[in-house]
Amino acid sequence: MNSLLKLLPTMIRLSGDNEEVREQAVFAAWRVTAGDKIAHNCLPFQLQQKHLVIAVLDATWKKQMQAVSGEYLFRLNSLLGGAYVTFIEFRVNRKFVSANQPADGRPIEFTHTQELKDELKSSAACIKDDALREKFLRAAAKCLERRGE
Repeated sequence: MNSLLKLLPTMIRLSGDNEEVREQAVFAAWRVTAGDKIAHNCLPFQLQQKHLVIAVLDATWKKQMQAVSGEYLFRLNSLLGGAYVTFIEFRVNRKFVSANQPADGRPIEFTHTQELKDELKSSAACIKDDALREKFLRAAAKCLERRGE
């Protein structure tokens, strides 16, 4: 994989700095630069000249990513071997991110699901959507796990 990444600057140059090739190279470099966890929730959406637009799940992701955008900009251009991106804009676009997230076949395991209190379970029973109720209980279990309860 590293040898392919080293070819990105050459591919851009050999394409005559073709806009489509540059965009795909930047998108590939973003995924590597961001890492699996970040790239799963912050997906490249568009490259307009040297302005990279990243779609994020929500305002929290946007705020957190804006705070470290300079670091990502530096790492991205270092990987590309030139100043192909001068600005990264983070836009909330939950629909795009949800539709384009890479499939992750690993099930999420939580160890404290049995420790949910009756009060929490009765509160969750008010949630009519089965999938949403399950997500709520899993998030609560993960919170308890982190707190050591």
